[in-house]
Amino acid sequence: MAPHIRTVTTASGARAVQIVYSNRKGARDIRHIGSAHDDVELELLKTVARQTLAGGQDELDLGLQPPPEAGGPLPIKTSRMGHLWDALSSVGRDCPSIG
Repeated sequence: MAPHIRTVTTASGARAVQIVYSNRKGARDIRHIGSAHDDVELELLKTVARQTLAGGQDELDLGLQPPPEAGGPLPIKTSRMGHLWDALSSVGRDCPSIG
C-alpha cells in the first residue's frame, strides 16, 4: 500500500489529518499532521500532508504555461469537434436504436 492521506473525525468533533504509511495485519504506521476545526484549517493541513509526502522529491518541469489567473478565461487551443462528431456518428451507425 502506498502512503496516503486520510481524514478522521476525533472524539471532540475536530477533523484529524493523518498520513498512513502502512496498514498490515491491523497495525498501522500513522503520522498525525494536525486537527482542524473548520474547512480552511482542514485544507491547510491537507496541503502540509501533501508536501510532507512529496518531501525530497523534485518537481518535474513539463514546460507548461502558467495557469490563467483564478476566475479568468481559459485559452482556446482549438475549436475542432471532429473527433467528437466522428465518435457520435459511429455510435449512431453501430446502434441504430440510439441513432
